[in-house]
Amino acid sequence: MDEESLMQRKEYDQVINERDILGTQLIRRNDELALLYEKVKIQQSTLRNGEMQYQSRLEDMRLLKLKIKDIQRELSVARGGVVNIDGLRRELMQKQRELLHERTKVKALSEELENPMNVHRWRKLDGSDPATFDMIKKMQLLQRRLIKKTEQVIEKDSILQEQGKKYLEIKKVLARQPGPE
Repeated sequence: MDEESLMQRKEYDQVINERDILGTQLIRRNDELALLYEKVKIQQSTLRNGEMQYQSRLEDMRLLKLKIKDIQRELSVARGGVVNIDGLRRELMQKQRELLHERTKVKALSEELENPMNVHRWRKLDGSDPATFDMIKKMQLLQRRLIKKTEQVIEKDSILQEQGKKYLEIKKVLARQPGPE
């Protein structure tokens, strides 16, 4: 039995030794696991921050693309204007020439008006304006009618005043006479 007990003792020591080694390994593995969980949390936090920044950059890119389209549209409008500038320049030059020509004509006519040389161009116009003559006749007729109406009003006003005086006199006479009182 001694041998057997010695063997069992050895086996027991070996199992305990293994148990201690396995316990130590388990503790290390648990520490490593905790460390890995902490790293996973940090990685997830970093990933979330990265995703938020990524979304922000996508929004920035979308806004920049819109700005690029606006600028390209403005550029195409500006290029269309540049193409049209040549035509506008030609039209401007033509209008300036026409303006200069008209100014020259105005200056020549003004000088001729100030210093008339061609006397035979003038002629005296005979006749009258019939509309003006008719208007003068109508105005004189209306003035005569107005004068007549004014005289009639003055006459009726004087008659009215006389009638008013007679009324007052009769009223006074009646007031003096004895009545059925």
